[in-house]
Amino acid sequence: MSDTVYILSDIVERIGPVTEIETRQELEGYTNEDFIAKGRRIGTPRLAKELARNYGQIVDWLNSATAQQKEYLGFVGKDWLRIAAFAGRQAEIHHDEFARGESEKAATKHVRGSKADEAMELTKHTRERLYTALLNVAAGLSVWKARVDAAYATPDTRVPMTDAVDALCTIAEKMLAEPTSGMVIRLARNNITSATIQKWRNLSESARLAKQEADAVAPSPTVTQADIDIWDGIAITLFEQFVDAVEDARRLDPAIPAPSIIGLRNWFGRRSPKSETQENPPNTSSSTSP
Repeated sequence: MSDTVYILSDIVERIGPVTEIETRQELEGYTNEDFIAKGRRIGTPRLAKELARNYGQIVDWLNSATAQQKEYLGFVGKDWLRIAAFAGRQAEIHHDEFARGESEKAATKHVRGSKADEAMELTKHTRERLYTALLNVAAGLSVWKARVDAAYATPDTRVPMTDAVDALCTIAEKMLAEPTSGMVIRLARNNITSATIQKWRNLSESARLAKQEADAVAPSPTVTQADIDIWDGIAITLFEQFVDAVEDARRLDPAIPAPSIIGLRNWFGRRSPKSETQENPPNTSSSTSP
């Protein structure tokens, strides 16, 4: 076996470009659902590695193959290999793009999540400090104390912590608008002014936006898992054809390189109806079971 390490991108570059239309024409009659059913059962990196090894070796070997050997191989020539290698490369490209998108999304989510956590932690401390300050301003005035307690309670909303701060700010504004003589002194002592209340509202809004941005890190992907499965399914379908054709040819000439399925041993572990028929021909005797 050759020690050469083959790469699908190099093989595609060597034997020529292909379009998706050509690939689809080669597998006329198959649907995306057919390909997805196959593709979801196989890992792209493992598949791409085996395709590169097989297609690279056979492409190199064809340069010295005899006319008879090429005839034995049937459709497996460089023209067909262009399509098969292209399909494998597309599976690889789609897999890499999807993985890159997931990695970038995870990194973005981590950064935004950290920012949101910091903002929400600051908002939580602000809520506690504001609550303590407003209780001091309320003193023994039960109506105001009840309002402060109600505003402090975590509401059943989308962003409860920031909404609680907003509710406390609303109480503070009402205290400024309707102070008793004692509240005027306590409001000043706690530095509760229109300016400080707006600062708390701004902090709350920043935390709310940070939380929304962190939760929104799920843009529509340019490549979906279904896209990968389709190309994996196309690639493995072509490879199955390749393996069958090469094994047929080797029965006539063992000098033809054997297909390598080391990484796909489980996939090809099931015996095909064709191989079972060849190795176990049907019983044609006239005997019947008792």
